[in-house]
Amino acid sequence: MKATKEIIEKILERGVEEVIEKSHLEAALKSGKKLIVKFGIDPTSPDLHLGHMVPLRKLRQFQEAGHKIVLIIGDFTATIGDPSGRSEERKPITSTEVKKNLKKYLLLANKVINIKKCKISFNSSWFEKTGIEKIIKLSRASSLQQILRRADFQERMNAGNDISMLELWYPLFQGYDSVRIKADVEIGGTDQKFNLLMGRRVQRYFGISEQDILTVSLIEGTDGTKKMSKSARNYIALDAKPNDM
Repeated sequence: MKATKEIIEKILERGVEEVIEKSHLEAALKSGKKLIVKFGIDPTSPDLHLGHMVPLRKLRQFQEAGHKIVLIIGDFTATIGDPSGRSEERKPITSTEVKKNLKKYLLLANKVINIKKCKISFNSSWFEKTGIEKIIKLSRASSLQQILRRADFQERMNAGNDISMLELWYPLFQGYDSVRIKADVEIGGTDQKFNLLMGRRVQRYFGISEQDILTVSLIEGTDGTKKMSKSARNYIALDAKPNDM
């Protein structure tokens, strides 16, 4: 199904901060090819919030245009913790906590996207079966220097704060998700740009066509300073009651 000019403009422009590579993605949308479009969420708390709604709405636009959307539930990567935008290491959570947090996720996501027409993938389904040989191969997809160049790691090192070895692995694990589902497009907030670009690098290393990237704006949290996030506890949940203040 070929999308109209208006639909393509809506996907590429509305609420979008950056597209990599925009001309390539625009051509793909015009071609009528059914794209595999990925968005991932780590269940580090029981709630989805308004900040999640921004990329989920973009995911819905792709869904309405006839593309295959894939929601990656990072039940494996949640136990590590995404270091993006962090000034210190996340407190690790257990697999038991992850399972507890997952209970409402699909119900809440269904408020924005059509879950019945969405592929749901749990990244534990491949990481728990991935042997050490595959992990060693994955480690060669990038270098320590490239990962340490990311701005948030530089800030932490300059401040004398530690970076765990697991945190260094996180971008590679997220990139490997894109390898497993053969993603054509990945959606994320602007703070995810490093991880999204790493997905392109890991795909290239494994001989798979590189995904295009679409970043969307971040929403300010209820504290008026930081981005809305689960870890900062400055969010408005998608199932919050109207009278909750």
